[in-house]
Amino acid sequence: MSALSVTTCGPSPVWRTFGRSPGPSIAAEAFDRARAHSDPLADTIRARRLLGTELSYIGHPSFDDPGAQDAILAPMPAPTAAQTTRRSKPPVGMPPYLASLYDEAPLLTREQEAHLFRKMNYLKFRASRLRAQIDPEHAQTEDLDEIERDQAEALALRGQLVRANLRLVVSIARRNLGSQDDLFERVSDGNLVLFRAVETFDYARGNKFSTYATWAIRNQLARASHAKSDRQAHFLLGQDDILALASDSRTEAPEHSDVQEQRQLTVARLLARLGDRERRVLIGRYGIGGACEQTLTQLGQELGVTKERVRQIEARAQEKLRGLARDHEIVALLA
Repeated sequence: MSALSVTTCGPSPVWRTFGRSPGPSIAAEAFDRARAHSDPLADTIRARRLLGTELSYIGHPSFDDPGAQDAILAPMPAPTAAQTTRRSKPPVGMPPYLASLYDEAPLLTREQEAHLFRKMNYLKFRASRLRAQIDPEHAQTEDLDEIERDQAEALALRGQLVRANLRLVVSIARRNLGSQDDLFERVSDGNLVLFRAVETFDYARGNKFSTYATWAIRNQLARASHAKSDRQAHFLLGQDDILALASDSRTEAPEHSDVQEQRQLTVARLLARLGDRERRVLIGRYGIGGACEQTLTQLGQELGVTKERVRQIEARAQEKLRGLARDHEIVALLA
């Protein structure tokens, strides 16, 4: 088996032994020592561990063509002149950790991206094919070494693809960032989706990975945001029953209770998307959830601001709610 080119962000236990950084002779000596001291029992345990881990890949007809292997395993196409001279600037106000992504993770060309995806999936295909031939009770050290090398390099390539697209996650996470949203939390959620997207992307279809990943990340962040709003809504008023959002809701006829409950839950979700002071002012001013109605002066004393400032907060909160409500077709509730 010919030596493979390895792209990795740092030494791992596997690549400290088999990586190219120690040099060919040192790596070969280490490999020979490992083979000389092979233990059948250890190989059986090792084989069972390998076979017990999931290994999935996106197949391609070229994987079965022996003549395509050299091209697939070749180094990534060289950076273009634009890649070597152009540096993206992080947005103003970006936290240092996130801003560093713009320097440390260069963007890939479409050709480079396709090459890395094909190579990563081919290595997993090759490891999977050899794994299917392994009998744990009679596993050979050389076969196990080869499987681990392919899986380790595939993992390194996945990391390279993820790092090259981290700024995409940051860009999406920063959009429509609400007052109750945490940027780092959204980036963390988006990164998990990015990892999965790298695993499931079919490069052979000719689509750009960024298009595929953007769709997946946006959907996940939207679901996470809605789930967070639901959780906040349940604790918004300090009680389990959040459905009595206005004092006149108790007068609803029984036959309209389901509709009213849905409307009230929607309002609670909208309130959860306001700032703390905006939400507190509306709850106090309109007695939402059974709260005692308060005057501007009373709320001003509670919040430590003037009566006029409370009026401004109330007007701003109402305007925000109207904007949000248009999407939910409940403008009449806020009239």
